[in-house]
Amino acid sequence: MGGVVEGRWSESAALESFQLVLQMLGDTTAMVRSEAETELELVEGLRVIARVAALSSEVSLDVDPECPWFFNMNTEARLIGGPNPDGEYHLAMIDGRHRYLVSGDRNSVTYLGFQVLAGTGLTPRRMAAHVSDRDLAIDADGRFSFVLATDEPAADELDGATWVAVPPDASAIVVRQYIVDRASERQARMAIESLDPPGRPSPPTDDLVAGQLTAMAWTIAKLTTLHRTVRPELLEQPNRLVTAEATELGDDTTTPDNLYMMGTFRLAEGESLVLHIEPPETRYWSVTIENIWHECIDTRRRPTSFTNAGAIRQGDGTVRVVISATEPEEGSGAVNWLDTGGRHRGFVTLRWLDNPSPPGVRTSLIAPPDGRVAGHR
Repeated sequence: MGGVVEGRWSESAALESFQLVLQMLGDTTAMVRSEAETELELVEGLRVIARVAALSSEVSLDVDPECPWFFNMNTEARLIGGPNPDGEYHLAMIDGRHRYLVSGDRNSVTYLGFQVLAGTGLTPRRMAAHVSDRDLAIDADGRFSFVLATDEPAADELDGATWVAVPPDASAIVVRQYIVDRASERQARMAIESLDPPGRPSPPTDDLVAGQLTAMAWTIAKLTTLHRTVRPELLEQPNRLVTAEATELGDDTTTPDNLYMMGTFRLAEGESLVLHIEPPETRYWSVTIENIWHECIDTRRRPTSFTNAGAIRQGDGTVRVVISATEPEEGSGAVNWLDTGGRHRGFVTLRWLDNPSPPGVRTSLIAPPDGRVAGHR
């Protein structure tokens, strides 16, 4: 695990786990170095490792399950792990041996969902409970509340809140908000508090920090290798989209009401990938492109994602999307452009809610300079 620990602290489990973190950083750096096809992919890959390390530290070390809080896993610049850039992801680390009250305002955001994950240590995470906005009991003022507990609390403890049963190894609650139009929607607000207020915290122990550092190391491994573990065959079958079931993506990373089609693009210089989409009839859908490391691309200053609110439809109701490094000329009919920023390959994700039937999608390649369609799929 990164070498033998010698000297005064040779028995420290935390020090050994920190060596595992260093080893994981070294291994993922070697992976990026060997798999990057361009200098751009290399530097983006190194940046992804650094951003993943920051997030992994936050979710593993900066936690207090006895007195938790919600924090945003993304920042304006950090959109790693294939998130929805038209959404917000909040996380609170919990312990199923405790009881928690989650409360807040629903407001007008298009979608709101709460996912409880279970599993501790090196045990794979699993979904233990899921509460969507359509499951929430919302009062006339738009407020909601529910209690997470292994056993149903007494009525006076619930005080009108809904009980959501969780297992003793419950370890996190993930909040997803999907936003069709940020200019007009008000995001939900939520808070989490312990129903059994803790006393003063104990100093960190060697075993506690060792476990946290080990979790950090394996979180780094998971988030930097998604291109290898989530439908890796897509890298060898570019320029087409396939349905990705929740079970294939892992029920710790998606929920039953979030559905996906995924693919990769691989483009020669000047080439464009065109998606011909029959959009699903649902309250939310979006199309997003990512770099090869499953990081969203320059979302603040490039058109790299759009929702159903921003989609411009053809006369027959379909949506035509052009993925390319340069903006199509006016009059080309390419009214929904996703800018690769010069990247020759990456991922494409189509998300939608509630509707179990995948939309119809056809792809074609357009090769320069005469606009001739190079192939259909």
